[in-house]
Amino acid sequence: MGDKAITEWRIEDYNRLSSQLGKQTGVYLSVNTLKRIFGRLKTPQRYFPQKATRDALSQFIGYRDWQEFELVFATLKIENVTSISTDQENDIEVPKDTKVPRLVVAIFAALVLVILAIVFFWKNTAESMQVKLVCENPFGSVPHTAVFKLNSKVSFDENEEYQVDFMDEALVSSIKGKNKITKFFRNPGVVYATLLYHNKPIDTASAYMQTKGWVANSGNDTSRAFPIAGLKSLDPKNIYVSPKQLDSAGLDTHKPFVVGFSNIKPSHINGDNFSFSCKIFAEQSRPGTQCVETTIIILGEKHRHLLKLNRRSCVAFSEYKFSEVRVLGSEQFLGALAFNPENGGEVMIKVENKQASVVLNGKKVLFTKYQRSIGKVMGIKILFNGIGKAVSPELHDLSTHETF
Repeated sequence: MGDKAITEWRIEDYNRLSSQLGKQTGVYLSVNTLKRIFGRLKTPQRYFPQKATRDALSQFIGYRDWQEFELVFATLKIENVTSISTDQENDIEVPKDTKVPRLVVAIFAALVLVILAIVFFWKNTAESMQVKLVCENPFGSVPHTAVFKLNSKVSFDENEEYQVDFMDEALVSSIKGKNKITKFFRNPGVVYATLLYHNKPIDTASAYMQTKGWVANSGNDTSRAFPIAGLKSLDPKNIYVSPKQLDSAGLDTHKPFVVGFSNIKPSHINGDNFSFSCKIFAEQSRPGTQCVETTIIILGEKHRHLLKLNRRSCVAFSEYKFSEVRVLGSEQFLGALAFNPENGGEVMIKVENKQASVVLNGKKVLFTKYQRSIGKVMGIKILFNGIGKAVSPELHDLSTHETF
């Protein structure tokens, strides 16, 4: 980077280093991050670079990653100490005109800077990883405006920026320090907001848009929601809305649309130990929609289970997700999940101690396991691409027998 001392660096010097570092390693560090590393930008707490930054700095000076740099540097120190000790014991005279090459000095100086940067960064990373995402008002009706903020039991850099991912419910937003994020949610259900630090998830907070029993809403896309029948409770033994009700809600039934039935409320039912059953009726097809899907979602406090069913010619669009385990029909043939509810079909989902099975029309078609608990059951959603009907859905805890 030249002979200019770091104390004399200007903004263009940091930009040049960031550019060269990015071109060589693919990691672009901001000017402020570089200033923190070199001690030119003061922070309330000691600053420690994260592993990706340490790896990039190590690669920039010729090493594969930080681990290799540590290993080589530790070996060099041992070899140097051994060499000096041997020279002293054998009383070997070192020629007076021996000079240390400037390249070696530069490399050594760079290594020292990297070590200092890492030492400063470790503590900062540890503190950042302890930051939690909190929803100030997690429970609401439909629609609901939720407020999110950061919280930590230890002090952390309030200038450090985090991101919050709201999945499909809202755009990703940035947050830092004492700032807050306000989000508007229009549909019944549970929103899982994930806190990201340098694109890595470190915490999750949830918001619950509750209903009074089973309600219906619909839409032609994700940007608009049409509450049906004023979100009044539907008959749980015959959950259905007619084309006339859809038209009265303002929905254009000549375009593809989705009808969703939701029952959202807190419970004590274990989301890793329950049984769900329901009889499903759905259209065979409708104009503009070749594949009429049926989707069943069990919403937990932390994660969810999802089962997306199609008739055999459309199983490429089928999907199942049990907590962190997700399989798409576009990536794996899910012919066993072929399901045609035109004349009615029985669906059963059973989860015992994080072991999930699916039974369609009395036949067991799927078994899988997962690791991450979804917590207590907080809701059920049944979705149709078109008009559909759910008859007497039932979910109960296998241990306590509590019914949702």
